[in-house]
Amino acid sequence: MTILVLYFLFLCTRIQAILNGLNGTSSGWQVYPNGSYHYGPSIMIDDSKNNLIHMWTCSPGTGSTQWDVIRYHYSNDYGKTWSPDEIALKPTPGSLDTYSACDPSVVKINNYYYIGYTSTINPNATQNQLFLARSLTPNGNYEKWNGTGWNSSSPQPIVAYLGPSIKYGIGEPSLVLIDNLIYVYYTNSDDTGSYTDLAIAQLNSTNQDTWPLYLQYKGHVIYRRVSLGEDSTDIKWCPQLQLFIGVTTINRFSSQATVGVYQSLDRYGLQFQSTPYIGQRVQQGAHNIGISGSTAGWFQLENQYHFVSYAYQSDGSSWGNWPTYLTPVQIVQLPLGTVIDGIVSSNMNWSISSPFVWDHNLTTYWSSQSANNEFVTINLGTVLSIKTLSLVPRMMGYGFPIDFSVQASNDSQNFIHILDQHYSNLTSIVNCFFMIPVLARYFQVVPVTYGVDEHGTKLLQVAEIYVQTN
Repeated sequence: MTILVLYFLFLCTRIQAILNGLNGTSSGWQVYPNGSYHYGPSIMIDDSKNNLIHMWTCSPGTGSTQWDVIRYHYSNDYGKTWSPDEIALKPTPGSLDTYSACDPSVVKINNYYYIGYTSTINPNATQNQLFLARSLTPNGNYEKWNGTGWNSSSPQPIVAYLGPSIKYGIGEPSLVLIDNLIYVYYTNSDDTGSYTDLAIAQLNSTNQDTWPLYLQYKGHVIYRRVSLGEDSTDIKWCPQLQLFIGVTTINRFSSQATVGVYQSLDRYGLQFQSTPYIGQRVQQGAHNIGISGSTAGWFQLENQYHFVSYAYQSDGSSWGNWPTYLTPVQIVQLPLGTVIDGIVSSNMNWSISSPFVWDHNLTTYWSSQSANNEFVTINLGTVLSIKTLSLVPRMMGYGFPIDFSVQASNDSQNFIHILDQHYSNLTSIVNCFFMIPVLARYFQVVPVTYGVDEHGTKLLQVAEIYVQTN
């Protein structure tokens, strides 16, 4: 117990008491239909042009050895309708970016649109590296960084990969400009793990055209939760909050797919913590998400239009058949102790899958697929002192366990039994009061005696779970 208390106090010196999460204010709409793919969108809102929205995406290539190209389109009616696609950037045959130009991130510096992208010369789509191109127009005529200057005949990576050839490598960038500092966030996946890393370059009067030479590596800033199927992270700067906001997808490609949100611990963007995503769910099989920002990569709170966009794979659809969705979002401030995400034993289907347990909507719910070793686990993001765990049953108590146990853990693997609870009446909230506050990051509810749904089938079903901190 002493170790847990010390660990808790240590974490309290490093985490933010207010969680800046995201609220999906509507389910959104399609911006690309199925039949192909446009994933990993970079979304730029140009406030100097009446909030014109630019979007670049990774899309199918035009040849057998050209897997992906970056296409561009724009909207001048807040994302409702879009211009026809144009190919903005292609790989250069026979060069270090031979096979692909994908995973775009775009920032405008002075008069140039700079587009960071992923590519490789490995035919197994591994050993990726991070490249950069620039243009005076958003839709084409890009010149690529060649190691000392700009042309497209011999592109060179701005962040090279030196690890094992069987690993993903470097890519999936996110570019942000703050004053005279260029932040380059990117995926780094090698034999040690999978991370979001950061490199920073400082602009001055002498390196406006050669700043990639001056990138300085700052290390891992996010350690990906591989067990949760965590995707790449797209990051923006929020000047009003003086911190960075990032989005990823959790349980990508699955019926449990949802948005993961991060906030930086300070204005320097060197450390991040998980924060909640609430409100409207993303589509089944969501993956490779992006978040809108200004031309400099800023999430401006005074701008009433903010979006996330992602590709998704519907149930039964073929690989690469990924429509693209655009979903309006807003920053929402929630107290420390708000559920970040969780793990469940099984899902009946997407419409009643696990993220509905922590979406802050009492009319939705999660359902297990059976009554066989079922459980639901919530993640608070860090170790906290908890005095009450509250569960909200479905209407009429359908599927709610008659008897259940509550367990706690700091690592989501080793759980300690806390209490047993009996549910005998149709109360709207079932409160589990702890005699002594429990220090834990994860709480798990395990049925002992299952309830039944409206069809008389034994299942585990819960509308919402939340905690009260001590």
